Amino acid sequence: MNVGYKEALKDFPFNCFIFSDVDLIPMDDHNFYHCYSQPRHFSVAIDKHHFRLIYPQCFGGVSGLSKEQFIKINGFPNKYWGWGGEDDDVYHRIILHGMKISRPARITGRYRMIKHGRDANNERNPKRFIRLKSVKSTMKTDGINSLKYQLIKKKVYVLFTNITVDVGKPTD
Repeated sequence: MNVGYKEALKDFPFNCFIFSDVDLIPMDDHNFYHCYSQPRHFSVAIDKHHFRLIYPQCFGGVSGLSKEQFIKINGFPNKYWGWGGEDDDVYHRIILHGMKISRPARITGRYRMIKHGRDANNERNPKRFIRLKSVKSTMKTDGINSLKYQLIKKKVYVLFTNITVDVGKPTD
């Protein structure tokens, strides 16, 4: 997510960033993708979860932050590898910075999840719960200010840009 943020700003001085899992399809075109005065969690009702928010601190799936909000929380953490945890980390960063999560009504924030298997080499992150306990102490040093990557390839298409990067290997 941090790489997307950094690379997008090389092309245009965007002030709003929408982060979306590629397997989620919005079902209501009234769920406007723009930034709000508070960070926005758009995907509040996913069919896989019976169109319910799976837990109150959920900030995963589709979310939006203004550039100011994203900088304030130092973006996404870089130390999560595998599946799970980074969205919850961002939730805590938002709350710890005195912001609140805004959400659309459940009927508006409905999404369908494309059926798929788990990606190879994307197993559940066994360290996610340990990392979540230390968000307050790590959020200032783990984020956009500590992002390291090497751009391998960037291909611009009409509707999207495909970016391939090397982010190295887990450090711990």
